[in-house]
Amino acid sequence: MVPEPRSADHELTTTSRIDVGGHLSLRVSRPTPRTLLVRVAGEVDLSTARRLDEVLRSRIRGPVGEVGIDLDGVTFFSVAGLNSLLRAQLLADAAGARLTVDPGRSRAVKRLFTLLPMDFYGVMSPRAVG
Repeated sequence: MVPEPRSADHELTTTSRIDVGGHLSLRVSRPTPRTLLVRVAGEVDLSTARRLDEVLRSRIRGPVGEVGIDLDGVTFFSVAGLNSLLRAQLLADAAGARLTVDPGRSRAVKRLFTLLPMDFYGVMSPRAVG
């Protein structure tokens, strides 16, 4: 379970180190009361995607109108990460929120998005978090 943020700016930073050598860092903030921003850095693979799912599941609910996922700091992005984004889209839809995914400068994310363009599936189209 992810603890609630305690600072005045409603920002939470959580880092998970995975035993198999993987590293995932998640930074969750609420720039406005109805906006959730998740910055992801490190490796998103089969073992670390579970942590991303937990954070998104615990945060995408209630009065959320906009969810942004910033993948700029991602160095490895597998199909498990893509599945996490698809689940996040379903959670956002259920909460009545708009999901925005920004691949940033991450070559790993852009490579997967190029191979499997998400807008092809009619689920979401990657765009800059703004």
